[in-house]
Amino acid sequence: MLIYNPHAGKGKVKNALHTIIEGFFQEGDLVTCFPTAHKDHATELIQTYGKDFELLICCGGDGTLNEVINGLLSLKQPLPLAYIPSGTVNDFANTLKLSANAQKAVTAFKEGNTFACDICSFNDRFFTYVAAFGAFTEVSYRTPQATKNLLGRAAYFLEGLKQFPNITTYHMRITASDRIIDDDFVFGAVTNARSIAGFQSINTKYAQLDDGEFEVLLIRMPQNPLDLQVIITALLKQEINEKFMEFFTAQSILIESDTKANWTLDGEEGGNPELIEITIKNKAVTFLL
Repeated sequence: MLIYNPHAGKGKVKNALHTIIEGFFQEGDLVTCFPTAHKDHATELIQTYGKDFELLICCGGDGTLNEVINGLLSLKQPLPLAYIPSGTVNDFANTLKLSANAQKAVTAFKEGNTFACDICSFNDRFFTYVAAFGAFTEVSYRTPQATKNLLGRAAYFLEGLKQFPNITTYHMRITASDRIIDDDFVFGAVTNARSIAGFQSINTKYAQLDDGEFEVLLIRMPQNPLDLQVIITALLKQEINEKFMEFFTAQSILIESDTKANWTLDGEEGGNPELIEITIKNKAVTFLL
């Protein structure tokens, strides 16, 4: 079952379809193609047709992959997943070192190497690598890729400084197994990846995608642009500044928010619930590498 987003990566995915289909056909496999047409379509397609297939191929960006994961985990027996990234950022694929070149990817898949990956749940939805709220979410996902390519990490810094006058504070009570945190935050992220929004994540040395734990980063309110500069510098250096940051690993957390925060799940809209339970399903989906 091949699910692809025809608009991913400015439509380049269409050029890869023949390579993917031919590559699997040479192994004696029949491939049925399903183009997505609207939001959550990939989830719906898997829920309807997934039980009739032995392998799922996803060709799209992080958002398409998120929909595919939500569809897979609705099945009694999730299918193994071959993911060929074709989006703009492809954070999760970068973490697993998956090739965006269709020919290379299909050739690698034939070797049969697999990885059983943890998947996180956000209330009644699943996410693959990040759930985030607050100031830096817009910086990360709205900074043009061309600007990132040109300025590198400096683009993140510059966009963050622009946003300082409009930063919103969220009062939250966060309960994990070994701690309770009650404070005001401008940003929070629950991650299971080494790359977020095209940048190497602060949790790189902690992130293991199959250990049954996710990483939590919370950032307190900076009082002035200099504080914000200190925070961004720490992020870029992948350091924890204990004055402004909370960082820990957990298997589950409960978040109670006095102020509704808009969340993103794998870069897609996640809503603004006041009560959030995030848990992890250990080795829930098997990826072909």
